[in-house]
Order: sequence, then structure tokens, then C-alpha cells
Amino acid sequence: MSLVPIFFIFLFSGVLAASRECTGPVQIGSSQELDTIRSCQVFDGSITIQNMTSSEDLLNLSQLQQVHGDLIINGNADVSQIVLASLQQVDGSLKFQNNRQLKRLDLTQLTAVQSLEISVQPSLDTIQFPSGLSQIETFTVTDTIASKIEGLAAGKMKDIKIANNIYLKDINLNHLQQVGGVISISANSPNLSLDISSISSIYQGDFRNLARLIGLNQVRQVTGDVSFIGNTFLSLSLPNITQIAGTLTVSDNKQLQNLSVPQLQALGGALSVANNTQLTHIEVPKLQQVDGTVDITGNFEKVDLPSLVDVRGGLNVQTSSSNFSCEDVNKLKGGVTKGHEFTCKSNVSNPKSGVSLNNGTDTNHDATDSGADNIQVTWIPLISIIISLLIK
Repeated sequence: MSLVPIFFIFLFSGVLAASRECTGPVQIGSSQELDTIRSCQVFDGSITIQNMTSSEDLLNLSQLQQVHGDLIINGNADVSQIVLASLQQVDGSLKFQNNRQLKRLDLTQLTAVQSLEISVQPSLDTIQFPSGLSQIETFTVTDTIASKIEGLAAGKMKDIKIANNIYLKDINLNHLQQVGGVISISANSPNLSLDISSISSIYQGDFRNLARLIGLNQVRQVTGDVSFIGNTFLSLSLPNITQIAGTLTVSDNKQLQNLSVPQLQALGGALSVANNTQLTHIEVPKLQQVDGTVDITGNFEKVDLPSLVDVRGGLNVQTSSSNFSCEDVNKLKGGVTKGHEFTCKSNVSNPKSGVSLNNGTDTNHDATDSGADNIQVTWIPLISIIISLLIK
């Protein structure tokens, strides 16, 4: 037998062996098991690296370029470095969870992944994608000490959740144009600045604990709910939104002085504006229809809803200001407000959010129902009935 066929036989055998090693799913729990896939450039299937029993602090898969499945690295207590320097694409989920000593995460070449989750990484202070992460559906970062998230370059995403990163001061999503699901930003650094200046379409948004919000100027419609809660910015402007299919909530923004929604015409849910203590004037000039309730509470002196003609639910307006008059709000009772509950009060010591069951209208003072009055109303008809029976 000539040497040439023998050479090709050995070469083919090596390719088959390498192919078997780079096919999954595979579960890895030790350095020895990790060695079996270290040379893989393309892995067909899913890889789970979990609870590794090793004194090594480096988890190195620097040759891996593509994973046609999921890559999950979870609960590796001693790992302080994860090097995936050549990884470009993951067809499924890429997850880093509960690797509590992890300080360095190298994703230098990553540009495409279906879902990326970085969660419970209390030592990780840097999250970056130097090559630009341009294709991604779902992005989650929670419970890290990262101060920045850099390199997110996707124009469209489905869901975004960034929460409980107490040192996170800057999120740049200025490439993002559409969010098909939920964008939720909450409980990060109180100095957090969020840039979503290119966004034009949101399904649902929840923005909390922000010091600065750059963007929303291009948004015309929101397909679900949108809320702004517990932020410290001075002004909130939604200049081009004409319709919100769900509820608009603006609450507990203690420094908010200006709320601008000049083009909003219809709400498929409720209008809820509550406890924004510096907001003295609430105006929604073009709002015509609210399919839910109107619930406005705080320290305001003026509420202007001049175009409102249809409120399907109830209405609750309460303010601690003695300068507020319910005259204009009372015009919404009856024909405009279809719900049974209607409350308007000023000079209230503790304005209560939520549509009240009390249908009465109190225009210029903080009214309370006395217990004696309630007893009198309840018992007089009953006493009359008893007396009439005794007479008979």
C-alpha cells in the first residue's frame, strides 16, 4: 500500500475524531472535560459549563468562533476570567450566570447572538463588545458592578432588561431603533444616563431610577404600556407620541418639573400621574380618549385636558395644593366620564392615587366622611321600618 492513501486515511480519521469532539450537547464540569473542546472552532450543538471542580481561575476557549446551539457558563465559583476572544456567533442563548469571582469577560469578536444574559456576576465591572454586537434579540444584564455597557450596535431588538447594577452610570443604545417587546431599565446607579436617541418604535417600556434620559423624540406610537417611575430628571418630553395602546404612568419622579406630551390623542389603558412633587402644571392638550381611568394625584395647581371627550373608566384628581380649582375637572363628570367613580379634591393632606369608590366631588378642601354620618344614613331607614311594624 502506498503512503499517500495511508496519509489520507489518518487525515480523515483525525477529521472524524475532531468532528465528534465538536458536536453536542455536552456538559462540562472539570478542566479535563473542557480540554476535549478547547480546539473547536465551530461547535454543533449546545455547551454547558457548570460547577467546574478546578483550582484554575481561567476558563479559556479562545479558539471557539461559532456555536450552533446554546453556550451556558454557570455557577463556576473559582473562575475569575472567561476568554472567548474569537467567538463571533451563537445561534441560541449565551448565558453567564452566577460566576461570583468573574472579573474579566472577553467577547472581543462577538457580533451575533440570539439571546445574551449576564446575571449575578457581583465582581464583573466591565461589559463591552469591541466589534459591535449588531445582531441580538434579547439582552439581559442584572446584578453586576459594571459601570458601563459599551458596543451594543443592534438596530432592532425584542427584549431588553438592565437592572440591579448599582454602579452602572452609562448605557448607550443610540443605534437602537425598534423594540419589539419590553425595554426595562431599573434599580441601577442613581446617576444613570440612558441614550436611546434613535428609537422610533416601542412595544412596552419601563424606565426607572434614571438621572438622564436621552431620546424618545422619534417615538410616535407605543403598542403596550409605558412607565416612568422614580427618576430624578427635571423634564420628560414625548413630543411626537400620538397614541399609547396601554397605560401611561408617570409617578414618584421627585424632581420632575416639566411633563410634555403635546401630540398624545388616545390611551388604550389609563392615564396615571402620581406623586411628582415638583410638577405643578399637568397638561395633555390633544388627549381625546382614555379607555381606562384618569388618575392624577400630587401637588399640582393646574390640570388641563381641554380636548378630552371620552373616559371609559373613572376619574380621580387629588392635590395637596390649596390653589387648585376643580371647576374644569368637574365638567368631565357625566357625559365624558363613563365610569361610576368620580373624585376631585384639593388641599388634601395625603392625596391618594387610585380611583376612589366615593362618587362625591369636593372642590376646595380635604373632605372626610364622619363615622356618625355613616351610622345615621345606615340606621334611620331600619328604625323607620321597625316602628311601622310595631304600630301595626
